[in-house]
Amino acid sequence: MKFGRLIATVTAVLTLLTVLAMPSLASPQGLTSLLATANGKGMLTVGREEFKVTSVVVKLKEDGTAEITVITDLQLFVTGTWSNAADPGEGIDLKITGGATGNIEGSGKLLLRPDGKSIASLKIDGMSPTAKRKIQLNFVAD
Repeated sequence: MKFGRLIATVTAVLTLLTVLAMPSLASPQGLTSLLATANGKGMLTVGREEFKVTSVVVKLKEDGTAEITVITDLQLFVTGTWSNAADPGEGIDLKITGGATGNIEGSGKLLLRPDGKSIASLKIDGMSPTAKRKIQLNFVAD
């Protein structure tokens, strides 16, 4: 009788500990860095000019900096910072702080595929304060 209660108690405690440990095991680890390239279709608008986008390269570094290269008939290099959204399904928040052709200020959103390693889409809205041009990128990977 005592042995049966002991087994039942130990089983209940182990089950409870397993259930409590599961959410921490199942929750995904936060992204710390990423280097991804994607081919697809998109549009880059700089002022009144429009360019078809064929590829993007995104490099998110561990120190929170981001480097983005947009490939069209020309290449646009953008720098900034990044942070994980509270909900991984909401993507990665980008803050654009510069570019190779001058200052660009803005924000963006990088969505990854379920594997967490490849690009699904990239959207950037910004402004070049010196040239007073609006810059917008909408890209969807193949």
